[in-house]
Amino acid sequence: MGQDLLFEIGVEEIPPRESPMLARQLSAAAEDQFRAARLGYSGLEVYYTPRRLVLSIGNLDEGQKDITQEVKGPSKKIAFDADGKPTKAALGFCKGQAVEAESLYVKEIPEGEYVFAKKKVTGRLTSGLLPDILPKLIEGLAPSETMRWDDSGIRFIRPIRWLLCYLDDQPVEIEFGRLKSGKSTRGHRLLGEPQIEIKDAHDYFKKIKSNGVVLEPDKRRANIKEALRKVTGEIKAQPNLSPELLAEIADNLENPSPILGKFPDEFLKLPREILETTLIEHQKFIPFVVNENPSPYFVGFRDGTVGSDELVNSGYERVVGARLTDSQFFFNEDRRTTLSERAKMLKSVVYQERLGTISDKVERMRKFASEIGSRLNYGRAEEIDRTVSLCKGDLLTTMVGEFPELQGIVGGIYAKLEGEPELVSKGIYEHYLPDKADDPVPQTLAGIATSLADKLDTLVGSLLQGAEVTGSRDPFGLRRKANGIIRISLEHRLNLDFFQLIDDLKGLYSFLASKAETQKIKDFLIERLYQELRTDYEIAYDIVDAVTAARDGNFNRVLFRARALEKIREEADFQSLVIAFSRVCNITRGQPSAGSFDPQLFEDEAERGLWRAYLKAEGQIGQLAHAAQYEKIIQHLIELREPIDHYFDKVLVMANDRDVRQNRLGFLTKIVELFFTVGDLSKIVVEGNQADPSTTQKN
Repeated sequence: MGQDLLFEIGVEEIPPRESPMLARQLSAAAEDQFRAARLGYSGLEVYYTPRRLVLSIGNLDEGQKDITQEVKGPSKKIAFDADGKPTKAALGFCKGQAVEAESLYVKEIPEGEYVFAKKKVTGRLTSGLLPDILPKLIEGLAPSETMRWDDSGIRFIRPIRWLLCYLDDQPVEIEFGRLKSGKSTRGHRLLGEPQIEIKDAHDYFKKIKSNGVVLEPDKRRANIKEALRKVTGEIKAQPNLSPELLAEIADNLENPSPILGKFPDEFLKLPREILETTLIEHQKFIPFVVNENPSPYFVGFRDGTVGSDELVNSGYERVVGARLTDSQFFFNEDRRTTLSERAKMLKSVVYQERLGTISDKVERMRKFASEIGSRLNYGRAEEIDRTVSLCKGDLLTTMVGEFPELQGIVGGIYAKLEGEPELVSKGIYEHYLPDKADDPVPQTLAGIATSLADKLDTLVGSLLQGAEVTGSRDPFGLRRKANGIIRISLEHRLNLDFFQLIDDLKGLYSFLASKAETQKIKDFLIERLYQELRTDYEIAYDIVDAVTAARDGNFNRVLFRARALEKIREEADFQSLVIAFSRVCNITRGQPSAGSFDPQLFEDEAERGLWRAYLKAEGQIGQLAHAAQYEKIIQHLIELREPIDHYFDKVLVMANDRDVRQNRLGFLTKIVELFFTVGDLSKIVVEGNQADPSTTQKN
């Protein structure tokens, strides 16, 4: 019969973006710690609010099972003397492990012959293990920032004020820093008691609920949505609630309670984006719309329902009125200076120390955008150039200074109001897209070209000057930039080789005198492409391995190849081709051959037969590759399977004669290059694909 564990960490208010992250860390750490402690359970849940992290484990083992461990001792040479009797080293090992010398036995392992012993380890009770396990869970939490609040040396994102731990109805004493666990918790600051005595693990959930705390984050989100649904029926308008805003409100409150407010209609003259951002970013209020037009209503959430709704409502409306007045002032002041005038001022604004000013960046972007537009046959070159020239002008506006998340958006609004062509204003509006994973990609020609130019300049310039992206360290957001480039390319099916583009324009960065090569940029993009194809397109890992091995900078072409391989991978002929190609790939891998060979030196008819089949396939594949007809290309490659098998049956590639050997390796390298039109098929997992250089040739 298992036991139920309840462990609560009580803290001062945790920032809303930290608490879900800490909850995930606590869950993962608990799984690891209890697995390492050999304690099983039937269910593990972690709950969180701004004031608490709660671990609940159901049906936890009452104790560890007894186990027998094999323990390694000294080497045989050290453990026994010339007469085969145990030495002091062996006897010391026996004493340390509490085993008899007669129980020692010798095993041969890669390091040599060593002495081993088997000892019985008696399991400990769970109640005795928890005082060691639970403090380690807290120590393992890694918030983005930490602080100290006493002289214990403990650091956490906010002061930890109480600990509570019950195993069924038995309190477990836990010590962490200056804190000792007790038998009580704390309710909601306004709706509950400051001290609540707990009888057992189940009693905790009943009393925390009756004291105003909604422990489950999903339930808090559901309560917010239900409150908005009711308001929607009252005012006949729809809330503009993003997943991020919903999460932030729910994670910032223990019991969200809605307050409906309204601001004066005069503020509806503000552009919708500015109006909504003012409500969301400053106060975390939810704006409403009617037929995509802004509504004067908003909803704010407070923690609990104590006090007068009318009083809170008037306070919310007063704050919103003041904030919107500020935004209206910023908007009117910004309009006094055009984007063109602001763009000229960018010459005095540093972008990155080694990469110059923002004006320098814009000039590089203009060259990138020009090349992109030309290679994609976009036309509209003057409007695309105008978009790039103006796109960073809004960085010097008061509005973007107040709301950095409106960069680009504000520029697009101002460009439209200043009479710029629609393509230009929309391109400026879109050019930061996509920034987050759920952002759309730009849709206009100018938006696509400018967005790609912006992201490429940041990526190329940063990596060439030596920026490193490792683990959680990504100071310039290079992963996001690369992901954005790839998403735009794939979603718009762009026939554009980014690697060639980067090589052609790397001279823009000659002033860096960098030792870094563009290969570093290509490798980074390929790594991000791999992740994109695996996660968003759900393509099998071995197919992604195969198509990315070709290091193709046309990402849309890579996706086409992957889709073609997906369709054909289960066909028997294709699986036989993979095995045949693997023999070619394995024997040429690592060999000093650049693919040069002379067909006149072929000695066996099997060589000449494969040569004729290669020439036929090469001509057909060359034409199909331009049209990205990869399914047909694969069919032509399949026709090479029998000649390849026959070749390996009849021809000894690794001949003793060096010239013959190099000629054959050069020919096979050429075949590998032809297959790489699709990818490295040897990476595709099929039954029987176990070939390696030592088993593919007769000797």
